[in-house]
Amino acid sequence: MSPTMTLILHRNHKTRIAMNTQIHTTDTVYATVRSGHETLVQLTLSGFGSIAELMKSICSRLHGVAGLVTVELRNSTLGWLERRSLRLRAAAAPAQAPVQLTLF
Repeated sequence: MSPTMTLILHRNHKTRIAMNTQIHTTDTVYATVRSGHETLVQLTLSGFGSIAELMKSICSRLHGVAGLVTVELRNSTLGWLERRSLRLRAAAAPAQAPVQLTLF
């Protein structure tokens, strides 16, 4: 696993990801994303070779979510559990084609 992450981790969160957390493409990982006490997404994932790939997949499913969320990852194959706090930004709305107005 690469020690660098492409996602912004909330610096004040007490639970940190251990750099020796392993993941293999055959592992089954359960992911839960929460905002406050509300569960936004629960996923069962497999086929990922790195935590970065896994996190990108999870974040791609969070359309329109912005703010601080907690991602809990449980690898049932290797037996580890990790929690991450992420600050997400809502994706910008796609640009619309200009509309030509006609005056009568």
